[in-house]
Amino acid sequence: MEGEPVISYKGGVNGFEATAVESDEKIDFSSHTAAIAAGNNGIPVQVQGFEFGKASGMAPRARIAVYKALYRMFGGFVADVVAAIDQAVYDGVDILNLSVGPNSPPATTKTTYLNPFDATLLSAVKAGVFVAQASGNGGPLAKTIVSYSPWIASVAAAVDDRRYKNHLTLGNGKALAGLGLSPSTSPNQKFTLVAANDVLLDSSVGKFSPSDCQRPEVLNGNMVKGNILLCGYSFNFVSGSASIKKVAETAKSLGAVGFVLAVENASPGTKFDPVPVGIPGILITDVSNSMDLIDYYNVSTSRDWTGRVKSFKAVGSIGDGLEPVLHKSAPMVALFSARGPNIKDYKFEDADLLKPDILAPGSLIWASWSPNGTDEANYEGENFAMISGTSMAAPHIAGIAALIKQKHPHWSPAAIKSALMTTSTTLDRAERPILAQQYSGSEAMTFVPATPFDYGSGHVNPRAALDPGLVFDAGYEDYLGFLCTTPGIDSREIGNYTHQPCNYTLGHPYNLNYPSITVSHLVGTQTITRTVTNVDEEESYTITARMAPAVAIETSPPAMTIGPGASQKFTVTLTVRSATGSYSFGEVMLKGNRGHKVRMPVVAMGYDH
Repeated sequence: MEGEPVISYKGGVNGFEATAVESDEKIDFSSHTAAIAAGNNGIPVQVQGFEFGKASGMAPRARIAVYKALYRMFGGFVADVVAAIDQAVYDGVDILNLSVGPNSPPATTKTTYLNPFDATLLSAVKAGVFVAQASGNGGPLAKTIVSYSPWIASVAAAVDDRRYKNHLTLGNGKALAGLGLSPSTSPNQKFTLVAANDVLLDSSVGKFSPSDCQRPEVLNGNMVKGNILLCGYSFNFVSGSASIKKVAETAKSLGAVGFVLAVENASPGTKFDPVPVGIPGILITDVSNSMDLIDYYNVSTSRDWTGRVKSFKAVGSIGDGLEPVLHKSAPMVALFSARGPNIKDYKFEDADLLKPDILAPGSLIWASWSPNGTDEANYEGENFAMISGTSMAAPHIAGIAALIKQKHPHWSPAAIKSALMTTSTTLDRAERPILAQQYSGSEAMTFVPATPFDYGSGHVNPRAALDPGLVFDAGYEDYLGFLCTTPGIDSREIGNYTHQPCNYTLGHPYNLNYPSITVSHLVGTQTITRTVTNVDEEESYTITARMAPAVAIETSPPAMTIGPGASQKFTVTLTVRSATGSYSFGEVMLKGNRGHKVRMPVVAMGYDH
C-alpha cells in the first residue's frame, strides 16, 4: 500500500509457520529487530525501574509482517527460510529484513551467489522487494562476510556515540574505569569490599564457582550485608550459564549495597556489554584495572595462617552509570562486524563486488523485548533490551529503505540501495575518517583507519538518502548478466536456479551498474562503465576521482548535465602503477550544482600479469 511500506522479518523464533505467531511465543530477538525498523515513536525505554530515554523505529508508521523461519537453540533449515521468503513476497511485502544468514560459504554450489538462500532473494528482488541482510558477526578477520550477492544490501555494524561508562573509586584514591548501567552508592561514602570466595558458608562449594556470585545460598549473608560484593567474571558468563543480572539478584538478596565484577583474564577482542541493574554495580573489563583492585583488596585484608579473613579493610564506592557519555569518535566499525573482501565461491576466491554495502548502528541498540523471552538472560522479564550485532544494523537499513519507498514508491530495489550507498559518509562526528575496532596483540582492542572492506560505501545518512540526486539503477537482467559473466560459474547451474538462459553479458562482473567498483585482479588498464539516472530536476555534475598511489584513476567525461529522469554513462579507467600485493582504495565523486553529492567507492588490486 502506497504510503505505508510493509516490512517483513525472518529469524529469532521457533519453527516455520507461514500463518501466525502464537501470542505466548517467545519472540524476543524478532521483537527487537522489528522494533528497530518500525517500532512506535517516542516510547520510554524503562528497564530495572530506570528510564534510558525514548525510542523510535526508523519507520514507525510502516506495517510489519513477521514469519517464523528458525528453530530455537540450533537455528533451522535453509528450506524453512526460503519458504518464509516466498510467502512474504506472495503477501506483498515491500522491504525484507534478514537478521540471519549462513555460517559459512556454501559448498553445494560453485558460487556464493547461487546458494538456495541468495537465489531465492534474487526472485524476491525481481518481484520488487528490497532486501537488507546482516553481513555477519565473524569480524574483524578478513573474508568473514556471509552476505554475498549484488541484489542484497549487506549491512555492517557500527558503534554509535553512546558510551555507558562507570567507575569504582577505591580507598587508596584510585578510580578504576568499568561498565555499569546502575545507580551510584550513597555519595561521599565508602563501603567495605568483601570477596565472594572469602564469605563462603562451606569451603566445599568451591566446585560450583562461587566467585561468579550466581548462588546466594552458598554465601554468608551476614558478612555481605551492607557491603559491596566482589565477584569474578568467569567463562560461565561467556558460555551463558552465568549472567550479570543474576549477580545483581544475588547481591540484592544478601543485602549488599552493590557489587563489583572483575575480569581477571580476557582473550583479545572479548566483547563486554553494559547491562542495566537495579542496584549499584560495575563490571571492571580491563585486566590491569582488575589486578589493581585485587592487589588493593589483598593488601588491605587481614588473614590468619589458614587464609581465613580476620578483618575486611578494603573500601570503595561505585559511581553513577545511568547516563551515557557521547563521543565524537563515532560512528566506528564494531569489532564483531564481518569484513570483506567479498568472496565468490567456497574456495574464498575474491569477488569483483564490494561487500559489505553500508554501515549502520549495530552496537548496544535499545529496542523492544519479549518479557518471557530467553535469548538474553540479563533481560528476562523486561520490555526492552540493549544488544549488539549486525542483526541490529540490518533493520536500521530496512526501516530507512521503507522511508525511501514511501517517498519514492516506484523506485526499484537497486535505486533504493543506490540512494543509501551514494549518500553515506566516511567521516565521524568530528569530521575525521571513520575508524574500525580491531584486534591488537595482548590488548583486547585497538582502532585502525576503516576501509570499504569494513564499512562498504560508508555510514548511512537517512536524510540525504531521501534525496540522492542520481541513482545507479539495475534490474533482474542486469543481475543475470553479472552471474553469466562471473568466471567459474556453470551456465547450466544459473539456468537451474533462474530458469533463464545466459543470453546476457556484461563483459565482466565489475561492469554491473553498481554503486561501487571492485576489481580484484587488475592487470594493465581496465575501463569500467557506469550509468546514472537523474531522479530530481536538471542538474550539472562535475566528476572527480582519487585513488591510492599504486593504482591510477581517471574518469570521463569530466562533467555532464542530466535532465529529469534522464540517464547518462561515464567511465572509470584504472591503471596499475605498482603491484603491491594489497588492495588500493579510492572513490569517484559526482558533485551537482544544486548541492547533490554522489560518492562511489573504488577498490582494486594491481598485478603485473
